[in-house]
Amino acid sequence: MICYIGLGGNLGERQRTLRRAIERVKTIPAVKLLRVSSFYESEPWGVVNQPNYLNAAIKISTELEPLALLDELQRIESELGRVRREHWGARTIDLDILLIEGRAFSSERLTVPHKFLFERDFALIPLKEIFPQLLCNLRGDVVNRVTGSPTDFKLKCVACVDKNFGLGRGGKLLFRIPADLKNFRRLTLGNTIVYGRKTLETFPNRRPLDGRRNIILSRTLENISGAEIVAGVEDLFDALNTTEDNFVIGGAEIFGELIPYATEIFLTVVDADGHADAFFPTVDDFTLAAAQIFDGFEFRRYTR
Repeated sequence: MICYIGLGGNLGERQRTLRRAIERVKTIPAVKLLRVSSFYESEPWGVVNQPNYLNAAIKISTELEPLALLDELQRIESELGRVRREHWGARTIDLDILLIEGRAFSSERLTVPHKFLFERDFALIPLKEIFPQLLCNLRGDVVNRVTGSPTDFKLKCVACVDKNFGLGRGGKLLFRIPADLKNFRRLTLGNTIVYGRKTLETFPNRRPLDGRRNIILSRTLENISGAEIVAGVEDLFDALNTTEDNFVIGGAEIFGELIPYATEIFLTVVDADGHADAFFPTVDDFTLAAAQIFDGFEFRRYTR
C-alpha cells in the first residue's frame, strides 16, 4: 500500500533530526521510501508556548498493516529521543500516518486519514507537494518553506542502462559508449559526484575522477587521495552543499539509497539486453521530460 507520513519536531537540531528519521524509516522491513517533501516551519499548534516546528512529509510503499507500521514509527520516535510528557507539547520528533491511498482505518490507537489532517496547513502543505492530487482547502496559516530537506541538495542520478534498466554484470559496467562518456563528462565536470566503493573500482586505475569533487559512500574505505569518504547517507547530507549540483553515479545500492531524494535522472538507455545482475531503481515516481534518440541508444531526462 502507498502511505504518507508526516514528520515534525521543534527541539534540538531539527533539520538533522528530520533527516535521521527519514533514514530510519528506510530501514523498516517491508518499507520502501518513494519521495520526500521540502521542510516547512510553522508556529506551534495546540500548545502555543513552545518553539516553532519544522515539518515534512514522505511517501512510502509498505506491506505492513497500519498498526504494525505505527509500532515501527513509534520505535523510531523513541530512538530519536521522543518523550511523551504533554499532549501537543514540544518534542524532538513526531511521525504520524497521515493518509493511506484508497484505504481508511480506525482503532483506539490510530485513525487514518489523520483526524486533524485537514485542520493543519503545516501537514497539508508538505503533503500536497508530494501528493498533488490531494483535494483540500488550506486555512491560510503561516507556513514557510526552509532549507534542510534532502531534496534541497539537488541530487541528480546519472547512469547508462540496457533496455531492462540493467546497470552491470559481475561488478562491471555493461557498456562503454563514447557518446555516453562524453555526455557524462559534460554533466558532471566541475560538480560533485557521489558514488560507492564498487563504482570506484570501475574507474581508470581505480582512482577518483579529475575535475570533480568526489564523495564516496563507504563504511570500509579509509583514505583515498582526491576523494572524501562518508560512512552513510546521514553524513552525506552534512557534507553536501545545497548551492551545487550533486550527481549520484552508482552503483545500484547507492542509487537505491538516494533516488527518493533525487530531483532529476539522466539515463542513457541502450537498445540491448545486457543480461544484468544489478539494476537501476524504478522511475515510476518521475516524469519523462526529454528524450534524444540515436542509433542504438537514447538519452532520457526525468524530473519530479
